[in-house]
Amino acid sequence: MTDNLFAAGGDQDRQGDAFATLRPGLVYSYLARRMIHNFTGEGEVTTYVLHGGEPSLSGHAGWQGMFLPGPRSELTMSIDAGTGVLTSLSSRSSSDQTAAMVTPAGKVSVDQATVTEALSYISGEHSRVSESINARYSLTDDGAGNTTDTRDIAANLAFERNFFQDTFLLNLGASYLQLERSPIVGSSATENVVDRQLNPRATLQWRHDFNRVWSGVADGGVTLVHPLNDTSVDAMGNPTTARAWAPFSVYGAQLAYSEVWGRASVSARRNVAPNMFLAQNTLDDSVNVTLALPLPWLDDTRRNPKIAGIGSLGLNRTQVLSSETSEVQNEFEVAHVDFSLAYAPTFGQTYALRYEFAYQTGDGAAKMAIPAYFRNTLYFTFALRYPDRSAGDVPKRSPGVRSDREDQRPDGLEPIVPDPLEPERGVR
Repeated sequence: MTDNLFAAGGDQDRQGDAFATLRPGLVYSYLARRMIHNFTGEGEVTTYVLHGGEPSLSGHAGWQGMFLPGPRSELTMSIDAGTGVLTSLSSRSSSDQTAAMVTPAGKVSVDQATVTEALSYISGEHSRVSESINARYSLTDDGAGNTTDTRDIAANLAFERNFFQDTFLLNLGASYLQLERSPIVGSSATENVVDRQLNPRATLQWRHDFNRVWSGVADGGVTLVHPLNDTSVDAMGNPTTARAWAPFSVYGAQLAYSEVWGRASVSARRNVAPNMFLAQNTLDDSVNVTLALPLPWLDDTRRNPKIAGIGSLGLNRTQVLSSETSEVQNEFEVAHVDFSLAYAPTFGQTYALRYEFAYQTGDGAAKMAIPAYFRNTLYFTFALRYPDRSAGDVPKRSPGVRSDREDQRPDGLEPIVPDPLEPERGVR
């Protein structure tokens, strides 16, 4: 149940409701020599107590593949596509994977698609080279004439050198953005606004292991925001706004705790990235705390836990970048709290009580009218899977934080994300 079903803000009508969501799915795994394939499909039916009528229908599907082309290389690929209502998308992720980010208010429908590819090659005893390509697409529609169409293609090349307790990683990359928005309601414009930008990036990362379970990460670099549109002109053909590029420093630090039975981290970061829901490039300052740990005082042993706490706390300041001058414009502040108390009596069976709080300041001067809002949501969830695991499951992905790569697979790039409710599966 929630006290603000569609994240209404400002002087809009906050509509509370109780709702039920059924999400049946199918996972098919195929294991062959030097490769694993996972195919997933999931439907979603949501019904409301006070907002009756036709149920809300959505879903998503995807494919993941892991390949071992040679003894020193590993290739991972994935395709994912889905639809849904923006305010309900966070319920598809676990509580430690949700994030604080600016979103439009109202009953916004979202269509999304993502394609990824990553190749890692062990070039020496203590060195590694990797590349990755990521393409994302997002389409939003609030039903009142406000739409966005966002496309993002990014490529990255990385060089890694390990010194046992320390690892240095040089990342070179670039992303191409196409950001399309419908005209602001009430303006004289009749055509969609389309902004194109190129964002080259270079960063240097340092990972250090303090001991067997504690590690730290620090990185810094620069991102260039380069508009690609022609210079704006008025009706007489005279230039109005000169397009200009601008450099932005990007940096971050993270302290992480990782074990075979759980994980926790606290991080602070400044980054330049497109907001897929607003179709605008942004400068983000964020602080995040995540945890996924068993509660051993309620169980016999933490290595076979039945109860776990899983959650995240995120604080974010988002500054929208001008599509013409690349200067900082509007500012939003976001807070997000998501916590679950989960009980797993057996593998493949989980029950959880979950609380989610979201808060966002508004800015009427933005390209899209985004009022301030807050929302409280309480869930009772259950998940059943049969059989509880396929022989060929591709492990979940997560950025590695340890220099010794103990939080990743020994044979390559694909990391293991320990599940505190199913710890034995994370041990190799």
